[in-house]
Amino acid sequence: MENLSPPLFCLLLKNTWQKLSRYYNQRLSGYDLSVPKALLLLEISPDGGENPKSLAAKLDLESSSMTGLLDRLAKKGLVERRPDPDDRRGILIYLTPQGIEARETIKSLVEQLDRKVQEVLPAEDIKTFRRIISVVGKQISK
Repeated sequence: MENLSPPLFCLLLKNTWQKLSRYYNQRLSGYDLSVPKALLLLEISPDGGENPKSLAAKLDLESSSMTGLLDRLAKKGLVERRPDPDDRRGILIYLTPQGIEARETIKSLVEQLDRKVQEVLPAEDIKTFRRIISVVGKQISK
């Protein structure tokens, strides 16, 4: 692989992210879901409530963005807010039965793409890619 200068490396990441977003948006459009909504549904455990602040941290979102996403998912009947039994002022986010179904559909789409990638890349390359992406993420977060 040729050496990429930092601007070209960033461009490569940006272009790949755009293609990935387009790939998922096309497949999610029939479910009236966007990539951010789908990512949020994947982060919510089907087994129990999730704290909105911890969800925002996992997805690297501001509180206001998280609130908007949760509002839209609640309006669609995919999540519900319930009081946090351990914090009178807090709430927890739960998937509804429809939310669990949507989450399973999204998970299946993600697994399909993972299989497509695994068909063309050896496991060692995938492991290296994950390590590199992690390092890049940490470096730009400094």
